Amino acid sequence: MKFKSNKLLLGAAVMAMCAVAPAFAADAAADYPNKTINMICTHGAGGDTDYNARLISRLLEKELGVSVVVNNVPGANGSIALTQYKDENPDGYTLIATNAMSLSSNEASGLSDYGYEAFEPVAVYGKQCGENLLVRADDPSNTLEELINASKEKPETIKLGIAMGGSSYVAALIMAQDKGAQFALVDAGGDGAERMTSLLGGHIDVTIAPYTLAKEYIESGKVKSICTLMSERLPAVPSIPTAKESGVPNLVIDTLYAILAPKGTDPAVVEKLNAAVLKIVNNSEEYKEAIKVYNFQEPYALNVQDSINRLKELREHMMSYAEYLQ
Repeated sequence: MKFKSNKLLLGAAVMAMCAVAPAFAADAAADYPNKTINMICTHGAGGDTDYNARLISRLLEKELGVSVVVNNVPGANGSIALTQYKDENPDGYTLIATNAMSLSSNEASGLSDYGYEAFEPVAVYGKQCGENLLVRADDPSNTLEELINASKEKPETIKLGIAMGGSSYVAALIMAQDKGAQFALVDAGGDGAERMTSLLGGHIDVTIAPYTLAKEYIESGKVKSICTLMSERLPAVPSIPTAKESGVPNLVIDTLYAILAPKGTDPAVVEKLNAAVLKIVNNSEEYKEAIKVYNFQEPYALNVQDSINRLKELREHMMSYAEYLQ
């Protein structure tokens, strides 16, 4: 009987501990955050990923009541930061701001050996204004067909600046696979700002960058947009055709911004962060005005599960090109 009583006491103790654990986790989440949050941006200052990371971080400070400090750790299309911080302490005080296209294309190209599942997705929270295929104003090509034909006439001569493993690299691959384009690919930097500088400086002849970064140069007559790589024309600039309607139907790249946490971060903390992001995106007039001006887009944000589902869809799409990318 004494042995049986000891077993009963042990069982009761285990049950008590199990009951306390969720309560402890809930208390920890309730107290979160109580110190500075570090937001690691996977791309360089001045680019679109950086802009959106800083915008959401600034508004998160107001919503959460703590400092949210953005640190840029650029390189290798975001994979340097993603690799460095994916195994960081999962306490909710280190977050990663990136874009879903980089995350998916890096894995598909072999630039990294992990995808979204190596993290705890917090939120997919914004749409890019669309990557544009760009040339300098004095380039003789005015359409996608003309540009691709020019690359065939002078194989490996026209320099296309891309981010190795990134969406621009995927775009170059699709043009080569589907239309026989023969550009000379040049790794011209991990974000659009770097590639724009190279294009304007004459170091490359063609590049792919977000419309936001190209807008002032298009309007000043220094650069021409051959097409947008979005699935639809950007409402703010309906005169720029899509690559899909320009004869390359598979050349569609829609970029979404995302916040990730290290694997193992408390789900309650992830949900709390997601709720804060959704509140900002859906209710903040400052946010809405900023993305209208910079992204030329309407507010867009997903809950945790929908963010995971969307990242999964994007990964599957990119992995379908993996054998050609590696």
